Amino acid sequence: MKINRKLLYVLVTILTVMILFWIFLRFSPYPQLRQFISRPYSVRYYDRYGMLLQITPLADGLRRERQEEIPQHIKDVFVFAEDKRFYQHFGVDVFSVLRAFSQNVSNKRRVSGASTITMQLSRIISDNAIKQSNPARLQSMRQKIGEAFNALRLETRLSKNEILELYINSLPFGFSAEGVTSAARTFFASELSMLSPAQLFCLAVIPRRPNLYNPLENPEVCKTTASLLHKRFADNKKLSRKWQLLAKANEMDFQYAVSSARRFQYPFEMPHFIRYINSQLNFSKNQPCEFYLSADLALQKFIQNKISGNTAMYYSSRLTNGSAIVIDNDTGEILAWVGSADFFNTEAAGQIDGVLTLNQPGSSMKPFLYAMALEKGFYPTDVLADIPMTFGESEIYIPQNFNNRFNGPMLFRSALASSLNIPAVYLLYRLSVRNYTEQLLKLKFDSIEHTAEDAGLGLALGNAPVSLLELVRAFSVFPRDGYFLPLVWKAQTPFEQNNKQRTANSEQIFSSDTSRLICSFLSDSSARVLAFGAGRNFRTSFPAIFKTGTANQYQSIVALGATMKYSAGVWMGNFTGETVLDKTGSSIPASIVRDTLNALHEADRNLIRNFPVPENWRVNRICGLSGMSPSEACLSVINEYVNPEQERKICTWHYLVNGRSETVYPAEYQSWFNSSVRQGSVDYASRSLEIINPRDGFVYLSNNNNGMEEIPAEVIGGEENILRITYNGSTFNISRPFVFFLPRKQGQNILHVRNGNEEEMITFTIE
Repeated sequence: MKINRKLLYVLVTILTVMILFWIFLRFSPYPQLRQFISRPYSVRYYDRYGMLLQITPLADGLRRERQEEIPQHIKDVFVFAEDKRFYQHFGVDVFSVLRAFSQNVSNKRRVSGASTITMQLSRIISDNAIKQSNPARLQSMRQKIGEAFNALRLETRLSKNEILELYINSLPFGFSAEGVTSAARTFFASELSMLSPAQLFCLAVIPRRPNLYNPLENPEVCKTTASLLHKRFADNKKLSRKWQLLAKANEMDFQYAVSSARRFQYPFEMPHFIRYINSQLNFSKNQPCEFYLSADLALQKFIQNKISGNTAMYYSSRLTNGSAIVIDNDTGEILAWVGSADFFNTEAAGQIDGVLTLNQPGSSMKPFLYAMALEKGFYPTDVLADIPMTFGESEIYIPQNFNNRFNGPMLFRSALASSLNIPAVYLLYRLSVRNYTEQLLKLKFDSIEHTAEDAGLGLALGNAPVSLLELVRAFSVFPRDGYFLPLVWKAQTPFEQNNKQRTANSEQIFSSDTSRLICSFLSDSSARVLAFGAGRNFRTSFPAIFKTGTANQYQSIVALGATMKYSAGVWMGNFTGETVLDKTGSSIPASIVRDTLNALHEADRNLIRNFPVPENWRVNRICGLSGMSPSEACLSVINEYVNPEQERKICTWHYLVNGRSETVYPAEYQSWFNSSVRQGSVDYASRSLEIINPRDGFVYLSNNNNGMEEIPAEVIGGEENILRITYNGSTFNISRPFVFFLPRKQGQNILHVRNGNEEEMITFTIE
């Protein structure tokens, strides 16, 4: 009884010590393991059709791909090669230790080791390199004890399967490759699942001595070693029955395996796009290491070639770079993302991403302004005056058209389609910079939040820098009936593509009718003849809208295009800030946009859809000059959308005189009318007296020391043909048209005019 109690005490003590030791192994701090598990892996990126785009290297150039589910036959081969008793021990194989000790003593040298897979993993975690030379006895013993202790800790924290997968995914193979997936690609240019049995056994021996056993440099050594491993595997009845195909490999197979070895050339497609995606991801141990992107590699290469070809052609004009982005309007998927003409061209700063770089977009911003004007009560039949105008409150802003000419009265449609500057500035002046800025922020032009105020009325002409990504994303609201849809870079499943709930993530910025009117304007080839002629850069066999813009003396050239299915944008210029020579203009990026849309729709003609017509507007005949209902005197009558509730007046600009049509322009057109020989006349008394220039409160600069340069002045309206002018106390009279010049005198100046019973007075300053 006494003996049994002592034995029981000893057993309880041993059990208690074992439990306490297990608890210590399980819960003692092991920060190296946590850091190791959370370390980054290379990411595999594929296009929407499964074409490999990139396997991203880690910071040191290493590629370490994680295999989510390693096939069991691969696990069994590596277990057999490295640790046959892996599933029987607890991290340290006592039998292997005794065997290795006996063999090493009897041979008086090290002929075998006893490191288990778990011990090898603990060594990898501790970042200890496998030493090929014979280390000092004390150092080796200390290292082995540390590996054994950490191996026991691993066994208490991870399952056998977790240990094995972590080991196989972390094995160093040399050649900047870790893990079997990267090794299969590095040595055999193959996916792991596509390896032949002989190739797999070749792979299994490489980690033992990567410099000696790799098939790229030592194919015969690799073949011999892998063949011996396979023979032992085939002799194992349990494994050979389980994996018959693996066991059947022969000498010819191993010869072919090593002869098929070749260094894999890692692709480097869409570098800017993938860099952008990496910046959006927060990599962790649970982060997927494989993504199928929405991009189409064939489309990407098509656009890349177009851009690089044109930059080479116009290199002498300092057109050294270009970028493009294409999206699917239905899903918001990004189909192509070209950041520069050549990523590796350091001279042209090719690593800068032109899709994200901020550039002045020029007139490509005007559709958003015109859409806002329609929302605020303007009509397609409204006439916008393209005449010399002066804007501002204290500082003068005098916009000019791209051709330095004035076109007089322009209908809303033509003013936008022909991209005239002065009507755009006039609209912004009426709508206010603040309101327009708020509208642009709703369209996610976040980049203008702090620059719009400085741009002032120049915001109408695209003077505030934005990115091409922002431009195309916003432009796509028009074929989408005014809905803004966030962009996505992952390929959508058929369910996601057809899921109506995607509209829950969208926001309606413009009404559907406003968007449809803008599409009508921008797809009207006849409306853009004034600015672009009948050029073929906008010709397509399907309905499409286009808008272009230039800025900074052609340093930044933009073209936007869209159909109901796709939206595309191209920027061209240079990243160095130099002026592009020879005025290459927007025709180059416009042709690339056109060719891109053609390629997309030629691939599937079923995607071609007409732009829908506005629901609450009807097409009526209007005077092509005044926008009013045509009279019998109107010579140009066109079709335009009118609001049924809009009050329609008979044209007052045309009259029949002796059976001939005569045109009479309103008073505000007097300066434009008299600047050239024109048919017709001006109704000078059609509005009340107003000083057009100079403006009240303006500050002018004196251009010379004597202060005698003249300031142009213009007054319109008034019922009488004589204008009495008092300027700084001096009085004189002029007859119509009331266009004259004033001496430039420094300091405050007072201008007073009288016409009949009407009078106006302003003050302005010359500094």
